[in-house]
Amino acid sequence: MNINEPELRFPTQKARIELASELNLEYHDGMQDWEWEVAKSDEVERYISHYRTLNDEDKKFALMEIIIQAVTDQKSKLEFEKYWNVVKDYLIKGFKIHAYSVYYWSCFDYENIDDCWEVTPYMRNLWNNCNVG
Repeated sequence: MNINEPELRFPTQKARIELASELNLEYHDGMQDWEWEVAKSDEVERYISHYRTLNDEDKKFALMEIIIQAVTDQKSKLEFEKYWNVVKDYLIKGFKIHAYSVYYWSCFDYENIDDCWEVTPYMRNLWNNCNVG
């Protein structure tokens, strides 16, 4: 299993501001973890629909962080699985854009997966299947 950390990537301020405007999300400069702060589990379908319209890689990266958080916060395993099955396809197709997100959410620093997020085992599996170097 290759778990070498990919190149560090962060959402850009420009992408955050544009997404906040497009999706009517709260935004101010003091929101360090903006993507996770604004994510709402009941809005995941709206986020996914908007992701499908994007061409800008920075906006895709930032929005995917919101989507992953919203999927992780689903209230039932059934809903989690439903949205994960949609999102994983976008992560696979856009792996070059989302490699750092997949790595981050895989939580490789923790041996005990119970100390991680609901999505972590899924992300680890995706990492193992997509990461070729």
